[in-house]
Amino acid sequence: MMRNALEELSLLVVEDSPADVFLVKEAMKEEGLGCYVEVADDGETAIQILDRVDDGSKNAPNLLLLDVNVPRQNGTEVLERIRRSPRCGTTPVVMMSTSDEPSERKRAFELGATEYFRKPSTLAEFMQLGKLVRRLLEENHGTAA
Repeated sequence: MMRNALEELSLLVVEDSPADVFLVKEAMKEEGLGCYVEVADDGETAIQILDRVDDGSKNAPNLLLLDVNVPRQNGTEVLERIRRSPRCGTTPVVMMSTSDEPSERKRAFELGATEYFRKPSTLAEFMQLGKLVRRLLEENHGTAA
């Protein structure tokens, strides 16, 4: 069953705002995605996690949600590291930002982002993130309905 297959997957969320982490988790719940969610609250922690994935001491996440503006290594630096990773280089990455600057979007895609999600101001719009994550997981794990 599709839902069970998606529940065995894991997300790495790189986000320094506890409120946004909460909203991400709520969006996954609302979409019926019981994925394991690991949170890194800064870019340096995210890179340490990627290092552990690459050395084989940690399983690779199935998808990353990466805030552009995280401290200690920004989102674009983390994205560059992800794309150099032997084990995460092709993992889908959704860049998230409050900005809808065309230059920021363009840079994210140039560095290998799979999608760009502008953090909206309403809860209903934020919940659309769950649908985006479901679509990417289904595309990448052969569980499309």
